[in-house]
Amino acid sequence: MISTWLHQQQREQLIIFCNGWGMDATPFQPLGAGEYDVLMLSDYRDMALDFDPATLFRRYQRSFLISWSMGVWAGQQIFQPWSHCLQGSMAINGTLCPIHDQFGIPVQLYGATLEQFSATSRLKFYRRMCRDRQTLDTFLSHQPQRSVESQALELAALQGQVNCQPAENAIYTKIVIAGQDMVVPTANQVAFWQGREVRRVEGAHFLFYGWNSWDELVGTLL
Repeated sequence: MISTWLHQQQREQLIIFCNGWGMDATPFQPLGAGEYDVLMLSDYRDMALDFDPATLFRRYQRSFLISWSMGVWAGQQIFQPWSHCLQGSMAINGTLCPIHDQFGIPVQLYGATLEQFSATSRLKFYRRMCRDRQTLDTFLSHQPQRSVESQALELAALQGQVNCQPAENAIYTKIVIAGQDMVVPTANQVAFWQGREVRRVEGAHFLFYGWNSWDELVGTLL
């Protein structure tokens, strides 16, 4: 796992962002930050942290967790023992059962994506992830600077280590589901989070260009 500071200005509040599969910091360059330092976690080939959570949380008066896509599962694995240190936590377009026919990415689809993964199929995935032209154009001008090989290795590693936890065990206090998610199907997310309060929003799997800053995102959704 890789930790990267998206914004570090010695603020008193922290956002930890658990990114999705195949991503890095580049797609999130358009989002500013005012009152928050933002630490991003990505690349789940290895789930070991390169920092001490206790030391990190002691630096800040308030800490928030935002997890997206496969990061929803990863954030649960990493921060379940530290949930008492969080003042809020949000799951965006993901579940705790991320490779599953009813509650996540359908098993056959995930396997086919891994088997056929290439530069061409990666572009198709980005299109499916963004859907509308404006979002896609912005994303492609800030697309991850990762090789096809590294993304494929992460996809394979996740296939081997992902498990399922029930929704009632979730550390997330807010659940956000986009109405047109074609990556983690909207219906599967709704089925998994049944019984939990859910915020339904317009959009596709990648929602982040709907906000100008992390402050705006937190203020809108937390």
